[in-house]
Amino acid sequence: MYVINTRELEQLVQTSFPERNRFSVESDLGLNAPRLPAVAFVHGGPDPYLDRPVDAWLRGAPAFVSLYAVLNRLCRVGALVPGQYAVTQFAS
Repeated sequence: MYVINTRELEQLVQTSFPERNRFSVESDLGLNAPRLPAVAFVHGGPDPYLDRPVDAWLRGAPAFVSLYAVLNRLCRVGALVPGQYAVTQFAS
C-alpha cells in the first residue's frame, strides 16, 4: 500500500493539473481529519463512469469528484503508479 499525505496529494494535483491550482483535499474531496485515512485502489486505466465528471472538474466546473477519480487520473498522467493508496492527514 502506498501512503500519501494530504499536502503531497494537493501538490501532485496542482503540479499535474495546473488548471486546478487551488485544489484542496478538504474542500474539493470533502476529506477532513475525521474522514482520514481514506483508501482507494486505482488501476490507472479509463473509467467511463467517472471520466466525464473529472474532465468537467478539470475545466473548472463545480462537479463532484471522488478520491478514487482524482488518484486514478493522476495514474493516467503518470504522476502515480497503479495500486492501493491510503491518504493520511498532513502532520505539521
